[in-house]
Amino acid sequence: MPLLVNGNSIGHVPKSIEEFFDRYDFKESSNRLCCQSCKMCTQDEGVLYIGQREMAVTTPEDGVFNILGTEDATTCHIVVLRHTGSGAVGMAHFDGAGLPAAAKDLVSKVKEFPSSGGRLELHLVGGFCDDRGLSAELSIKTLNAFHAVEDDIYLETCCITVLNNIKKKNVPFPNIYGVAVNIKTGEICKASFSDHGPDQPLRSARHFTGAEEVLNIYDPKDNILTIGPFNYSTMDEIDLLCGLPKPFIREHLSTSPEQEPLYFEDQVRAALIQIKEHPEPLKTVFKDGKPHCYKLENKKWKPVSKS
Repeated sequence: MPLLVNGNSIGHVPKSIEEFFDRYDFKESSNRLCCQSCKMCTQDEGVLYIGQREMAVTTPEDGVFNILGTEDATTCHIVVLRHTGSGAVGMAHFDGAGLPAAAKDLVSKVKEFPSSGGRLELHLVGGFCDDRGLSAELSIKTLNAFHAVEDDIYLETCCITVLNNIKKKNVPFPNIYGVAVNIKTGEICKASFSDHGPDQPLRSARHFTGAEEVLNIYDPKDNILTIGPFNYSTMDEIDLLCGLPKPFIREHLSTSPEQEPLYFEDQVRAALIQIKEHPEPLKTVFKDGKPHCYKLENKKWKPVSKS
């Protein structure tokens, strides 16, 4: 019985998120999370930031990082998986691409750390009542992906779609855009981040060009952030796209234009320029097939070589 709520197997995932919440009550825990003040996390605290279509796993013994975090989730879903015995914790930022494989991979990596007992606990946050129903669709896909894993997984937090929805002037928005998890304690909070880490345009280019795999970006043994190597496709009329005005970028390159953060257009343009300047990243970015590796030293990212 892979996915459990209140200690009982859900049997099967309902076809709609409304039916799921009719069956299982997560209102109280979701309200507690939504009503929190949004914590601003800075690199002074040792943050490992996870971007869209990325994941990372570590343990309380991590000597460099104290927080796993991600934000900018509109229709996307944030996943936190923790083993209560080993304390190993993983975070992923899902947009629907590569979901079944990513769920299995996240569970496998969290289970790699030895433990004499305990259980896997799952926390889901993200989405809202968007007009196109993309959040609701992703909610069901995410629940199905973890329900398909062979291990028992206890769903502890489910603040997704309708429970993460808030209206501003009668327009729906996500209440929570970002989440931080304390690596030492497993505590989860509503959060924003001052630093998204190195190589952001390169990392963002992947999900603009159809690269579906959710990549593990962290080696907890050596405390190294690893980017790539990976390929992405170029885009038709990339020169034109790079010069598009901000309103066009927001309207046509987002699943939820009204709900995106103020810096959305700048992030997209930087990713497009990355694609334009490096249409074949395996040749010009990841030279000799080597990844970009970084360590956090004195609160700053430093490029390193990985043996």
